[in-house]
Amino acid sequence: TTQSPHLTLSVTALGWVEVGKAVPRSGAKPGDLICVSGTVGDAAFALNHLGHPLQKRLDYPTPRCELGTTLKGLANSMIDVSDGLAQDLGHILKGSNVGATLHLENLPISPALQALSHEQQWQYALAGGDDYELCFTLSPLHYAQLLEQQPDINITRIGTITENQTLSLQYHGDEIMLNLNGYQHFA
Repeated sequence: TTQSPHLTLSVTALGWVEVGKAVPRSGAKPGDLICVSGTVGDAAFALNHLGHPLQKRLDYPTPRCELGTTLKGLANSMIDVSDGLAQDLGHILKGSNVGATLHLENLPISPALQALSHEQQWQYALAGGDDYELCFTLSPLHYAQLLEQQPDINITRIGTITENQTLSLQYHGDEIMLNLNGYQHFA
């Protein structure tokens, strides 16, 4: 919370990770698959449509602790989607000195958002925040191992890490230009 007219209480939880076992933002490699858990864009939609059933996703996000633990040793990089998928993926790309191609047709969109135009869906999914899903990259081999270990896991492949240090958005192979701005904490 950056500002509010109401009393806000924050809690910080600290923990430890074995040396060499943390999944950093800076580990993405060209050829890695880009995946995201759950659905994206729900919380941003709910913020603009208070009282909608998706408001539960805004008010009570589901922490993906079990998935995060499962990804230890499989994922090369990871981040939570708190400020918008494109912006948070951008932190991985910058930290890893790589680029990415995202396939917009693969974005996991809730049925309520599917009734919107493609551009509206993409804005909520890519620039909306507060979903607290996990975005991560891993090799195709580790992706297959993850699905073997957790066959019912709720993740979606949305793209691939590239060498060119740019973010390319594609829809069925066509390049799409979008003006995306994730959440700015101190705007």
